[in-house]
Amino acid sequence: MKIFVATILLLVSFYIIKVDLIEGTIPLAYSSQPVTCEKELDYITVEVMAGDTLHSLFALYPSSETITYTERFTDFYTLNPHFINQAFKAGEKVRLPTYLSTVECK
Repeated sequence: MKIFVATILLLVSFYIIKVDLIEGTIPLAYSSQPVTCEKELDYITVEVMAGDTLHSLFALYPSSETITYTERFTDFYTLNPHFINQAFKAGEKVRLPTYLSTVECK
C-alpha cells in the first residue's frame, strides 16, 4: 500500500511540475509576444470664430508631423463625435488633434 501511495504522489508531483514548466510563469517571462499599447490622442482646445471651417482650423493649427487630412479628420471626429452631422457655431470649443512627436510605444 505504501508503494501505491508513493507512486500516486510521484505522478501527481510530476504532473504539477510539467504544467508549471509548460504553462506557468517561466514560459510567460520569456514569451516573445508583441506588447500592444494604446496611444492617446493629444489635443488642444480651440474656440471657433464666425466663418471657421475644419479646413481653416487645420490651416491655422498645422501639425508638426506629416499626416494626411483623412487621418486628421478621423482623429478630429474621434475627439468631437458630436460634430459628425453638425456645423460649427461661433463661440463653440472644439478639440483639435496635435501631433508633436513620432515616439512609438515600446
